[in-house]
Amino acid sequence: MAKVALLIGVSEYEPGLNPLPGAVKDVEAMQQVLLHPEMGGFTETDIMVLKNPQRQDMEEAIENLFAHRQKDDLLVLFFSGHGIKDDTGRLFLATRTTRKTTRGDLIRSSAVAASVVHESMSRSRSKRQVVILDSCFSGAFAEGLSAKDDGTVNIREQYSRDGGI
Repeated sequence: MAKVALLIGVSEYEPGLNPLPGAVKDVEAMQQVLLHPEMGGFTETDIMVLKNPQRQDMEEAIENLFAHRQKDDLLVLFFSGHGIKDDTGRLFLATRTTRKTTRGDLIRSSAVAASVVHESMSRSRSKRQVVILDSCFSGAFAEGLSAKDDGTVNIREQYSRDGGI
């Protein structure tokens, strides 16, 4: 079982989107939590950090996080930055080069669509996927997700495996 994390923080933006100085700091704090032996137990080589990435770099890193994984691999995606909805209500994750039109509409090709994350997750063999979005409209992320199992959870088995009962 591998443990792999992708931490993305976007603090700097094109004009039209306010800077978020805390976003990169959030990534650094999350990295420390994951590296802590009693909390995350990840190693430095298990964690990829992107600070203020370009759209293509961010998309490729997300795709790579979920690709070529095994069923029991633990995958963590953390994003801190602006979440933006387009005119149809679809969620996008802003990159440092995300722009809006003069009317204030999102230029979709300058941001990463939540559907890219959804597709990468659904194509992955890993059944242990964690996505943490520290952004506006993060609740919209669940739209478009589909369950891979029958919806049942064996609480006793899960609890005993995690050290309980």
